[in-house]
Amino acid sequence: MSAAAQSFVVTDFYRGMRLDRFLQLMLPRMSRTSIQDAIENRVTLASGAEPKASRRPALGEVVTIAARPVREPAGGVPVPIPVLREGAGWTVVDKPAGIASTPGSRRPGPDLATLLGLAPAHRLDRGTSGCLLLTNDAATARCFDLAFRAHAIEKTYVAVVDGNPAHDTFTIDAPLGPDAASRVPNKVMVTTAGAAAVTDCEVLQRLGERTLVRARPRTGRRHQIRVHLAHIGLPILGDLLYGGDERRFIRFQMGQPVAIPAGLEPGRHLLHAQRLAFADPHTGERIEVQAPWPADFGVAR
Repeated sequence: MSAAAQSFVVTDFYRGMRLDRFLQLMLPRMSRTSIQDAIENRVTLASGAEPKASRRPALGEVVTIAARPVREPAGGVPVPIPVLREGAGWTVVDKPAGIASTPGSRRPGPDLATLLGLAPAHRLDRGTSGCLLLTNDAATARCFDLAFRAHAIEKTYVAVVDGNPAHDTFTIDAPLGPDAASRVPNKVMVTTAGAAAVTDCEVLQRLGERTLVRARPRTGRRHQIRVHLAHIGLPILGDLLYGGDERRFIRFQMGQPVAIPAGLEPGRHLLHAQRLAFADPHTGERIEVQAPWPADFGVAR
């Protein structure tokens, strides 16, 4: 599966705008790094001018961005990416753990955006599996961006945590912000100076010293469920970054051996995006998608 090339016309509204800024508006779910990479490798201008981030395309210029080439991971072994549901301009896949949603320079390897030539409408961490929504045109991407901002998309996760909650249902209301003391870029922590973050949780099964929980985030902060559960003493099984000493995560990033729970792959934490529900941006139909239960959870459902 791959996406076709996309073309955008510079109208009067965008006259005089830098090329990188123009593409960010056309493709709001692409990161700045991805935009820069695209300009260097996949963008062409109908006028024949050289595409540069600082170039200001003239009125009427047609900017075309080619689809990312589909690549296989190291070793040439194809990565199976099951498609759960498709619609006009969007696809929901069952993301495997161990594959990033988008390209990253800190830990090279396969990513779904590159493998499929589609743009994720949201993110799942590399170690998280389950429902991931992707788009293949700018209009659909903008619709989903607005829907996520309006909290109109329902996300349900399941996780296996270390420890036992005192109650079968509980809500974690704790603001999140950058962890300035961490050596890991983009690490998050609970802080009164952070942005509001709320997660509703429910115990599904008690497994001795561990618990299977369902988590429904009301907000969409980075690493929200992982940080919230660790904050109340229930770290997700296998979470090297938030499950204790972050030096284990740093060693893993450097390719050094780290101790992990039996049955898990390094870098896998037992968090699974089980369900997505949203309105189709083109038809208004309510869509509900569920990902199959992950085998490495070790719990039959």
